[in-house]
Amino acid sequence: MFANLQPQNYFGADIEGGLSAVTFPDSFAGGTNMGLFVRYNRYYHVDLSFTDDLFKLFFDGNQRFAGETANLSNSSLNAVSYDQIQFGLFSKYSINNYKYTFGYGVSINNGYQNTVVNIKQGSLYTDANAEYIDFAANYDVARSSTPSKIFKGLGTSINFYYSIESPKKNVFDLQLTNLGFIRWNKQSQSFSKDTTIHFDGVNVTDILNIKGNIFGNANTDSIVHAYTYSNLKTSYYTLTQACLNISYLYNISERSRVDLFMIKKFFSHYDPCFIAKIQYLPNKKNVISLNLSYGGYSTIDISDNHDINVGLEYAHDFGKGLVVIVGSNYINGFIYPCTTTAQGAFFSLKKYFL
Repeated sequence: MFANLQPQNYFGADIEGGLSAVTFPDSFAGGTNMGLFVRYNRYYHVDLSFTDDLFKLFFDGNQRFAGETANLSNSSLNAVSYDQIQFGLFSKYSINNYKYTFGYGVSINNGYQNTVVNIKQGSLYTDANAEYIDFAANYDVARSSTPSKIFKGLGTSINFYYSIESPKKNVFDLQLTNLGFIRWNKQSQSFSKDTTIHFDGVNVTDILNIKGNIFGNANTDSIVHAYTYSNLKTSYYTLTQACLNISYLYNISERSRVDLFMIKKFFSHYDPCFIAKIQYLPNKKNVISLNLSYGGYSTIDISDNHDINVGLEYAHDFGKGLVVIVGSNYINGFIYPCTTTAQGAFFSLKKYFL
């Protein structure tokens, strides 16, 4: 892994789940084309940015940096978990055989946990003879309250949806979801520090006759607490990871189609992701897709021989509204692990009740 690191690297993961209920009141707003929906969502998000030196330091220690300075600048961590209740309206109508759908929703966000660390400038120098180390960093830390509480943070977000379906069943979709914030309660922490540490090590005069605790209070827990915690309690705000999703489904024939996506997640280290799905439908219950993708959490490097990720996807409709999807967008990551920057697989289970 060390040989394939970039000067700046990224890692990200999202786990999402939801349950929706939709209804069409017969006389809502004077028409039958208006609908109501309520949805419960659960989110977990984490993303990292880190230098190659920080990665090597974390996994291999500072021995390799003897006589050198490890660069830790522009490294960050953002981890958040929350759920939300969303309420919304949508409308369906037709013009010249084109079907339109427009919807919007408002969510109430309930925050469970959040940790943000942003190292704006950081370095670690190790003496060539290992006699001392110098650490310097200018960083920000924000952390949700540690006591066990259900409501550690509250906020809101908005959602928009727009769709056009042509007479040939070609579909254009545009979605902007989860654009909002969470305000973490007054028991939280948010502070900045500019720290310089010089550590000379420990002088041992007789290695065969060591008495007492030679390290005194310089243990790992005390160091972490001194530089990553604050006695000051205060509330703070974080933005939720909004997502812009634009897609176009084009039907080549009854058994083949192309689905194009552009996905951008804001307020995280997620580059614009472009996905092309070439789908084959052997029958009404099965869909096989060849997926090509570029961007996302995987590092974008134009000079990389395998910068376009290749994947396969299989979907099966068991009937009665039960649909299973399995696949991977990064099959070439398993075939060429030394020249690609991502590996992964996914599983999706959907149940439509109506």
